Amino acid sequence: MNEVAPAASDAAPQDPHLADVTQFFGLQSTAAELRWLLPVTYEVAGATGTMHGGCALAAAVAALESVTGRPMAAASAQYLARLPVGGCAAIALDIGASGNRMTQASAEITDAADGRIILRALVSLGGRQLGIDQTWATAPQVPPPERCEPRGPTSITGDSFTDQADIRLAGQQPGERHVRYWARLDGTLASTGPGLTALADLLPSGMRVSLDAGFRGSSLDNTVRISGEAESDWVLLDIESDAVHNAIGNGIVRIYAADGGLLATGTQSFAITRITGPLGSPQQ
Repeated sequence: MNEVAPAASDAAPQDPHLADVTQFFGLQSTAAELRWLLPVTYEVAGATGTMHGGCALAAAVAALESVTGRPMAAASAQYLARLPVGGCAAIALDIGASGNRMTQASAEITDAADGRIILRALVSLGGRQLGIDQTWATAPQVPPPERCEPRGPTSITGDSFTDQADIRLAGQQPGERHVRYWARLDGTLASTGPGLTALADLLPSGMRVSLDAGFRGSSLDNTVRISGEAESDWVLLDIESDAVHNAIGNGIVRIYAADGGLLATGTQSFAITRITGPLGSPQQ
């Protein structure tokens, strides 16, 4: 194990809500500092009853934030297999390099029962304040959350990460490129690094609207980059579908705080295995 350097005084502070984040995802530490466990419950599952990819990456981020004492700057994942509800994921961390300001790390999530690899992640943590922070992206104009209709269930049982999150339809028309959602988790967890990472995985849901069809599929890769920080109970997802080619969809998501500040951006690609029917039916 590489030694983790202490954070410098002008480094970006660790998320003060980290304990709440680990509790929200059900993340468990072990006697080995670099080994964590994530039981697969409906709270971290997708509509098909397997571990939600965004929650898996978010758990890896939260574990690394806890170990390094530094906040996530960017995280990228490659998804390899599914893990059903009732299983348990083992998260093995590796601190590749740690300097005065930044830590470069990786995580491998496996099925704790048989060692099958579920996800591989690369995570950068840290940063510093130089007084040059700027944001060029601007939030779209949408109605406030209280005037937006809640999104319907995405699973037959109504038990999944996205079913239990409070998600509101802030602007969508079937066939259009842009789809917008308001989203809220417990308290202000939606605006934390792990919360943003989990919610960024709503990009395929937006593409279903743009494609005007329900589909089943699986994520291939996902990258989330932190672009700002704010205490915000609601966050606004601006999902932009780019293309579907050879049954692989890809797009971009930008996530804003309730006051319009940019919090994160994400890109993702996913394989579409079959069209399931009309838009809006459960288990899309």
